[in-house]
Amino acid sequence: MIEFDRLYKIHQYDDKLINKISQELNIPKLIAKLLVNRGFVDSSQCREFLDTDLNNMYDPFMLKDINKGAERILEAINEKEKICIYGDYDVDGITSTSILLIFLKSIGGDCFYYIPNRLEEGYGISKRAVDYISSQKASLIITVDCGITNIEEVEHLKQKNMDIIITDHHQCGDIIPKCSAVINPNRSDDGYPFKKLAGVGVTFKLIQALSSVLNIPVDYEKILPLVAFGTVADIVSLTGENRIIVKNGLNMIKNTTNIGIKALIEVSGLKGRDIDSYHIGFVMGPRLNAAGRLGTARKGVELFLSEDYDSALSIAKELSEENSKRQSIENDILKEAEKLIAEEIDLDSEKVIVLQSDKWHSGVIGIVASKLLEKYYRPVILFAVEGDTARGSARSIPAFNIYEGLKSCEGLLEKYGGHKMAAGISINKNNILKFRKEINKIADKVLSKEDLIKEIDIDCAISSQDIELETIEDIKKLEPFGIDNPTPQFILKNGKIEDLRTVGKYRKHIKMSITKDGKKVNCIGFDLGEYANILNPKDEINIVGFLGINEYMNILSPQIFIKDIVGNYEYRNKYYYYFKRKLNSGHKYNDENENNISISHSKENRFDYIFDILDKEKGVLILINNYFNLVRVSNRIQTQGRNFIRRICLNFEWDEGEKENSVVFLPNLELIDKNRYNKIILYDFNFNKDELFKFLDDSNDYSVEFLGKEEDIELNKKVLNYIVPSLEDMRIVYRNLFSAKSNFLMIETNPYVHSLSKKLSSGFTKPKLDLILDIFKDCNLIDYIENNGNYNIKLLNRRKEKIDIMNIPKVRYLQELYSQWTKNQEMTSR
Repeated sequence: MIEFDRLYKIHQYDDKLINKISQELNIPKLIAKLLVNRGFVDSSQCREFLDTDLNNMYDPFMLKDINKGAERILEAINEKEKICIYGDYDVDGITSTSILLIFLKSIGGDCFYYIPNRLEEGYGISKRAVDYISSQKASLIITVDCGITNIEEVEHLKQKNMDIIITDHHQCGDIIPKCSAVINPNRSDDGYPFKKLAGVGVTFKLIQALSSVLNIPVDYEKILPLVAFGTVADIVSLTGENRIIVKNGLNMIKNTTNIGIKALIEVSGLKGRDIDSYHIGFVMGPRLNAAGRLGTARKGVELFLSEDYDSALSIAKELSEENSKRQSIENDILKEAEKLIAEEIDLDSEKVIVLQSDKWHSGVIGIVASKLLEKYYRPVILFAVEGDTARGSARSIPAFNIYEGLKSCEGLLEKYGGHKMAAGISINKNNILKFRKEINKIADKVLSKEDLIKEIDIDCAISSQDIELETIEDIKKLEPFGIDNPTPQFILKNGKIEDLRTVGKYRKHIKMSITKDGKKVNCIGFDLGEYANILNPKDEINIVGFLGINEYMNILSPQIFIKDIVGNYEYRNKYYYYFKRKLNSGHKYNDENENNISISHSKENRFDYIFDILDKEKGVLILINNYFNLVRVSNRIQTQGRNFIRRICLNFEWDEGEKENSVVFLPNLELIDKNRYNKIILYDFNFNKDELFKFLDDSNDYSVEFLGKEEDIELNKKVLNYIVPSLEDMRIVYRNLFSAKSNFLMIETNPYVHSLSKKLSSGFTKPKLDLILDIFKDCNLIDYIENNGNYNIKLLNRRKEKIDIMNIPKVRYLQELYSQWTKNQEMTSR
């Protein structure tokens, strides 16, 4: 059975809704489609999304307890109390701590901050930290991005005669800590309209509330870039109020007065560039996160509080060095994990990858788990063993709720927490193997094979006319891109390759130009250099990617940044393999058969017709012979999404019948079990008419529909021209081999094929060479093996007499088959 390694899902549209939004907002239809894809169902919602004015933010006093929190903070400032800001060790916590310190100090607060050591203290408030803060004579603690579940720790600090205000955005437990104020939009009794603020967003709302009470303006130029930074880095939804924060924060970041951000931009190699959400999430954010992962995150706060550029630059460089260390550690763990997967895990039987090592760093395994999930597309749980205890990080796919999975195994765990896509775990190392078996038993009940195939969302198909600078500028109006507002991804179908080459260091990237509807489109695919060995000029391909701008010698031009190329290009080799099997299976061809094949005119668009049937009916078998039809149909199947593929079984040669419907490529009609199906559709012409007629004659009691069209004649000729060698081809290869002095030869395939292709007007291909060598082997002229794409050949029989090559059965059959389709006979009704 053929299995896809990835699937694509193209959004479907209500054309009336798209037209209505386009007209009412005076925006292009393409932009209206993108807005509808993001869940907006009418013009008012789209208009609200597009309007990112700062005045559209919600009143901070809509957050429960925020007035109490503001009053207690101002009381502490007026009474000269010492205030400790207690933050988390990630970017969200660092930026939250920084903005609150900056603001409170600006209004006279006596403040210091505390960020726990990730490796020694873990997440949230610890009693050890409370004792230290008490020793510093603080009377008020304000948490940022943490604290909502620290019930015991809050009671402990009360015994130390300290008050606490909790600001957090994480999910609340059944019990809320009893303290001066708990500010969290996710409280069950909180009516705040937007629940998806990051921790830094909640802290920002507290600053807004304090400013309102004091009747002073917020210094957005200083504060908002940091709020945007933390929001993007925490991977929260970039819709609603977060979109307003990030859109405006990014606009201000280039001219920010925060010296730390400026230094981080310079060290990251982004000076002078427009900063977007990608740069924060994948370039600057990891540098800030690295220190917290490997130990303490205090350097990040020091960076953003710095008032001297040289000092800030020095800190930024330290963070960059820490990030390089983190990357090195991460790469080592990744290599070792992949080695363990190859040696210890049977991916066919284990749907959850569970690995352990006493050499791994617990602060980095979460990143590695994410990378392994991306590669293998299945839940991944990695454990860093430290003594008798192992700390684990879990990452999952949408179809498997990892938190619920852990809950079912909680008898084996010491501690766990998280949500459906990610979790943290503590476990006794002796229980890891038991846990691995148990979590896989649970996954077997929940996950199907199709759930383990990655599905890539595509916004819509575009035409070559959409690829314009004006279109790209329109799309930019939807920025910033991130969670719930992903970078728009498109598919360009049936573009013909005109130019193809590898570029960059180690030739890792691919650059090509394609033509579509008479227009040339430039494309670049980073880390896709392997396609240069798969694709050929003049191939028709479907490209998935996003639109961007290429700048060369101050000239701007649109281009597609390729993320993927739809299609399983190993089909070429599989198709040829099964074509050869058919030749070797002893099929007879009778050229005297007078029967002709009827060409169907009843289904003008047979392509859409078969997909409509596959979508609506059960017990359907589609038979496809021609390679080019195979590619078109399989590519369409691959873009129908996961739910469609659950119902379709694809195979070469015969039908396995495991699912509701089947599609068989290059079918051996003698092996088809017609009793399994309610309807059989012959999509195109079988290469052997006799085989086809026999199948049709034996199918009188079945619903068999033949959809062959005139275009199939040319397509079959095209396939045979690519595969079947001519007599001249065979003679030339024979002379090449037997004119050699040695009986042992090595042919480098690509140069040899390329050389003969230049000499022969009909062109020469590797499949032709394969068939020629097979024929010579059948005649006991040679023996050969294929090794790394090249041929090692042993000459067995140097005959002096001429060989009548047409007396060889396989040659005669090939020539008759070729003649059948190249004489271009009329196809009339039977």
